Amino acid sequence: MEIGFDLGANVPSGVFALHAAVAVVFLYFAAVNGSNGETVGLALYLAIAGMVALVGLLAGRIVSRR
Repeated sequence: MEIGFDLGANVPSGVFALHAAVAVVFLYFAAVNGSNGETVGLALYLAIAGMVALVGLLAGRIVSRR
């Protein structure tokens, strides 16, 4: 199917990079919570960042197989 532009050969890396960028934002939030002594917020934001990065890795692998 022609969509009007070429996505390029490195789409899986782009998918992972987008997810990694979002994960970095959550890591920043975790750092802010950690510096304020909020351990629950630190743990939650670290978990969210890890899950977003993991989903990015898995999505990149799925896209690479298509």
